[in-house]
Amino acid sequence: MLRGLPSPLALALVLTAAVATPLSLDAQTAASATTDGLDPVARLTEALADGRETLAYDTAWGYLPALLETLEIPVSSQGLVFSRTSLQTDRIATWAPRAVYFNDDVYVGGVQEGPILEIATVDPDDGARFYTLAQRADGTPRFQEETTTCLMCHESKLTGGVPGFLMLSTLADRSGYPVTEFHAGSTTHATPLEDRWGGWYVTGDAGEQGHAGNIRSERTVHEIDDRARHLAGMHPGPETATDTLDAFFYTDAYLTPHSDVVALLVLTHQVHVHNLISAAAHEAQEAMRDQRAIVSTTGRAVPEDGYLPATRVRLRRASEELVQGLLLADEAPLQGPVRGTSGFRQDFEERGPFDARGRSLRELDLQTRLFRWPMSFLVYSDAFAALPEVVKEQVFARLESVLSGREGAVAYVHLTPDQKATIQEILLDTHAEYRGWVDAHGADETP
Repeated sequence: MLRGLPSPLALALVLTAAVATPLSLDAQTAASATTDGLDPVARLTEALADGRETLAYDTAWGYLPALLETLEIPVSSQGLVFSRTSLQTDRIATWAPRAVYFNDDVYVGGVQEGPILEIATVDPDDGARFYTLAQRADGTPRFQEETTTCLMCHESKLTGGVPGFLMLSTLADRSGYPVTEFHAGSTTHATPLEDRWGGWYVTGDAGEQGHAGNIRSERTVHEIDDRARHLAGMHPGPETATDTLDAFFYTDAYLTPHSDVVALLVLTHQVHVHNLISAAAHEAQEAMRDQRAIVSTTGRAVPEDGYLPATRVRLRRASEELVQGLLLADEAPLQGPVRGTSGFRQDFEERGPFDARGRSLRELDLQTRLFRWPMSFLVYSDAFAALPEVVKEQVFARLESVLSGREGAVAYVHLTPDQKATIQEILLDTHAEYRGWVDAHGADETP
């Protein structure tokens, strides 16, 4: 399910983050909860039950248009996956791709005349959650939570060992069956662009290096003896660029004829950082549980700062991986300009938030990198807000150290002094929790 989401993590670390006075796990959860603790689908389910919301059923697309509108997911985010790598595999083909839509917290997938919509959300406390919505006009729409069916793929090493999201790049045959991988493992913002989006349709121009989208083998998977050699015969590059997909399938069967390259760039980054957030939260919870068990069974004294040495290392490692993801420390460079087709760029950038000078972390560069200011917009997400306080404290400490220029770790050499200063200014003006931490600690904290 959501495997192409299509249906995903890792970095070097510097253990120098400051740590705050620890809270119990229960206290952390209470202190960090800036939402009601429900994911967007759970909140919508409650709203449908008490009549605050309704979902209109469309005779052509079922609940899809109404669901996207209610969850504030732009149609321009549509990405089209033609590899048969999802829950509804039998309904996906090169002539009938699966459509994926997303915003900061929700992913929605659907296939032509499919009996269900597939939804993945980011639960503020538990990471990825998966649902289906039956495409039936009778009665009240009901979301069914899925567990084992989805977690067989969505809880693995590729997702950091916790429920997460997958985005893969595969060479598919003429019917959509996977032949081999363009890129081993999960596709992230570190993956070279020429290895991304195999098994996806892509509209727009990705610049000089091109991408692996829009490529398929004209032989069936059963006709190929040497898959690696067959892959070597494929040549992702600028020639894969196209503004229209009419030559591949009947585009009128979809809400929009686009599978925008800019939307796919953002999606690739977002899936990766969502997994990092979930992994950091999970590791912090496990580390504190293990520490309590050690103290309980051995009577070992806890240091004044509240952490055993092993606990401190685990917390810093999880936080550092997340910081590097947020700051796109290992981002593969673009050879732009990159140009989309669906209007997604405008839809994405106009959401803000904006600082007093009109700047935003959603501003896109699309020349040599994804964002104008290399810092993830997901720092504003519900998932980030719901991180255990002990993780956020360390993430804020590391961010302040890097952005103030006091941190010289090699992981952040991609940031110029001007970029660091600008990101710091935007965060201080738009992220109240980060500003509060800086006001309380700032440079007085020594990483």
